[in-house]
Amino acid sequence: MRPQQRTEPKFKPLLERSKVDWQRYATTLPPGIEDPIAFFLEHFYDYPVVEPEWFDSAYYLETNPDVEMDGANPLVHFLLYGKKEGRPAWPSPTLEPVAPAKAEQSPKPEAAVPPKPVAKPAQVQPAKPAQAQQEQPQQEPRKPEPEPPKPAEPPAEPAPAPPPVDAASGFNSVLKNRLRELLTSEKVPAAAAKGERLGPWLDELIQISEHGNAKIEGFFDQKFYESIYPDIRNAPINAFHHFIMHGFKEGRAGCLDIQELLTQGGVAKQEGLETLLVVSHEASATGAPIVALEVARRFAGRFNVITAVLRGGELRERFIEVGTLHLDAPAHNGIAALELSLKYLMDHHDLKTVLLNSVESINMADAAANLGLPTLSLLHEFAEYTRPVGKIGRMLLTSDVIIYPAESLARSGIHELKTKAGIKHELNNIRIQPQGYLGFQAHVDKDWSLRKLLGLDEKAIVIAGAGHVQPRKGVDWFLETCYHLYCTLQMKGDSRAEHLQFVWLGNGYSEDDVLVSVWLDAFIQRVGISERVHFPGAVHDVAAALRDVDIYLLTSRLDPFPNVAIDALNADCGLGVFEEGSGVADFVKEHAARAVIGKYGNPHHLAQLLSENLGTLMTRDGKNIELCHQQLDFDRYIDALQDALVEANQRSSEVHKVAETERFKLKFDPTFYGLNFSTDGDKATHFLSLLRKGVALSKPFPGCDIQRALDAYHQQPTRFEALVESVMGSEDPAMPVHRVTGAGTDDAPDTIALQFHVYFADLIPDYCAYFKNLADQNVDLFVSHIPDLTPEQLELLQSSITGTVYTQKVANCGRDVYPFHRLFVEKIYGHYEVVGHFHTKKSTDNADGVGDRWRRYLLTNLMGSRSAANEVMGQFADKRVGLVFAEDSHMVDEADNGKWIEELLEPLGYSRWPAYRCFPLGTMFWARAEALRDLTRWDPETFKLPEPVPYDGSVLHAFERVIPQLVQETGYRAQRVYTSNTHW
Repeated sequence: MRPQQRTEPKFKPLLERSKVDWQRYATTLPPGIEDPIAFFLEHFYDYPVVEPEWFDSAYYLETNPDVEMDGANPLVHFLLYGKKEGRPAWPSPTLEPVAPAKAEQSPKPEAAVPPKPVAKPAQVQPAKPAQAQQEQPQQEPRKPEPEPPKPAEPPAEPAPAPPPVDAASGFNSVLKNRLRELLTSEKVPAAAAKGERLGPWLDELIQISEHGNAKIEGFFDQKFYESIYPDIRNAPINAFHHFIMHGFKEGRAGCLDIQELLTQGGVAKQEGLETLLVVSHEASATGAPIVALEVARRFAGRFNVITAVLRGGELRERFIEVGTLHLDAPAHNGIAALELSLKYLMDHHDLKTVLLNSVESINMADAAANLGLPTLSLLHEFAEYTRPVGKIGRMLLTSDVIIYPAESLARSGIHELKTKAGIKHELNNIRIQPQGYLGFQAHVDKDWSLRKLLGLDEKAIVIAGAGHVQPRKGVDWFLETCYHLYCTLQMKGDSRAEHLQFVWLGNGYSEDDVLVSVWLDAFIQRVGISERVHFPGAVHDVAAALRDVDIYLLTSRLDPFPNVAIDALNADCGLGVFEEGSGVADFVKEHAARAVIGKYGNPHHLAQLLSENLGTLMTRDGKNIELCHQQLDFDRYIDALQDALVEANQRSSEVHKVAETERFKLKFDPTFYGLNFSTDGDKATHFLSLLRKGVALSKPFPGCDIQRALDAYHQQPTRFEALVESVMGSEDPAMPVHRVTGAGTDDAPDTIALQFHVYFADLIPDYCAYFKNLADQNVDLFVSHIPDLTPEQLELLQSSITGTVYTQKVANCGRDVYPFHRLFVEKIYGHYEVVGHFHTKKSTDNADGVGDRWRRYLLTNLMGSRSAANEVMGQFADKRVGLVFAEDSHMVDEADNGKWIEELLEPLGYSRWPAYRCFPLGTMFWARAEALRDLTRWDPETFKLPEPVPYDGSVLHAFERVIPQLVQETGYRAQRVYTSNTHW
């Protein structure tokens, strides 16, 4: 019996973005089907989708009985879950299923329902219903010789027919056995208590799970499972089934007891104080966690502080002591589990604000943003060494307010945001505040001395560095600097050279370390300073050690604002640092500390400065310790953080207030915008949160000229409400947007030339399916192709249009633009009213199918159906329209193409526009041929660019940007088109 199928129309946008060519699928359907996606959602059993070498919906159901029994749409399930899980979706060409050994069986009863149809191949009309096979004439069998009669026997009872196979009960049996195994192996108390009733209880659970309420104490909670895994929640599958068959094995959490994650703190809760959550990415006795711990401790009198750590460590007990409550955050369960934890704290402990320490707390920042909690993030990392790339930028965009300890770190983060996310405007949520002096000590021993430990006398000039021995800490630069200092003093005949001792404080130096230590040792031995170099390892009292140090060198390749450098200032050590290598370099320069600053990565230069200022640096005159106490006072730091928390709350409040206004809700288009903080986050909040920071990643509605509004805002900042009003009212009247409804029109150009450039010949069927939507138009097809075309491909091209096909094999240069330019000038201009340009776009250098989604988005908007194609062509009924192209939500500009734009415009006598932000992205468009007449004025070889063509910054990329200008210079205007609910 076929299970009841779920149609789930809400998944239509998901299927639109898939790799399926719905135009091609439409050719396999009965005549008159206007919406192939909606039809597939309703009739996926009878009309399977087949995308060669990728997905076969009939095969997917056959090999995944749990999906079939749930009545789930196979493609929806595959996209949301099956693909990630690695479920087979296309028959392997090398593996044939092995048939089970045949046993002697009674004849099966005739099937009560017709067999499931086999998936139809692409471009084949739907098969007619299977007809009963005609009986073939048979020869008369030869009559056997008569046998002697046998004694009569009682008639045998007929063999009972086997019961029909019930796929549902069969799958439930497998499910039940698997569940029983899990409960037994995991020794779940709730199951053990059932005793003989275990079997019926499991049956009940399986039934209850159909209503989303299955729960096994301490093992599984269906509502929780669906809440923390959006892919499961959004997929048309039973979450309980998934956990039993797949989720447990994948390590997914079946339940979460937040009470078990909470520990009562050492500070009593005070009435009248707001609740603040202080988050540390871990509880190790290292820089950032130590800062978070001290922040929590100092805020205890100003807030009811809840502490949270994402990973454990030796400071966990201290975190518990300084707050009213402590959360061992379930970071390993993902953002959704963190979100549930925060929601619990909001509901039961009145949590108001979140303070996050370190970019490694990014998932907690996302969770807080999803819940609308105000966030303040303290960032101590350079973007250059933070992985994955983009994490710093993500934190900058997610947090309401950011505090960096120095400008150099902020510049690093902003640079990543601009280069990786393409954001051109400056963020307005970044503050600079050097962190305070901690004076943190793991252990105090008044009799301990670094000089005593190393056997150094009072005459020794101790130069020290610190940190775990690894490449980023620059131990090699430390040793090179020390060696050059020693050599410089020797060359000068300075007797102090013989008193130099070089000490590195920190673990990691080992003869087994072939990454760093062996090379350090090779240097030390070969330059002859082994008697002067010491690696005592980590010390228990850094402050005491630094009292025995004359000069502290911070030689890290990149180091934010390490606590040990602040400790060195507090010990009144002289400092040597590299410019741009740390926030400390910014600080000592700004405040004229007793320090020298060498050129970045130049140990010889730093050594020279040390030799010239050795006496001053060694003189403990109290300047650095005074600077530390005045500028790095921790209470002052806490005051700055409290001000930032107030600001974060104000910003968050403004965002939520605007989100509820009718004007904003009426204009904002969430499908077109397409971005959020998490899979199921609120898109409006995401947009407004970024806008409150003075930036944007996408247009909020089709036709919005948001970049112009942001330019004006950054030239003259205004209140947030005024900025929103400006953005939501900003449109470009020179290039209006027409919403394609599919209404169609009788107005059409008399003659159309469709220029189609083929590089990826395998995409020809996809494009031809769209070209067929031009059936009501008078279209000739001009094909430029790099690979040879097969007779089948030529036939397909001819059958897709109403007119004549002209083909021309071309060399692989100038991508699609050079062939288009030549054909337009030589064959099209003067002979056709309208020209269209399309090419087999894949963008293979983009991941996750971006090129495929982009291509289908453009084709859908420019000729997505027969009626839509007629409507788009109807735009040219307005004789002022010279260009029609697809509106795009992405915020683009001229990028690295400025000089190429000028080179294209110069021979035409045109001046460049102030900005190029609206153009046919992807270089696919329709245009009135006369509006492009300037193409005839360019040199024929203008676009003859050899491969490889750069990703950006070429005459080809400049061409797509100047197309609207060419049209306007000839007296026409551009028209954008957009089909609702499309996005790439």
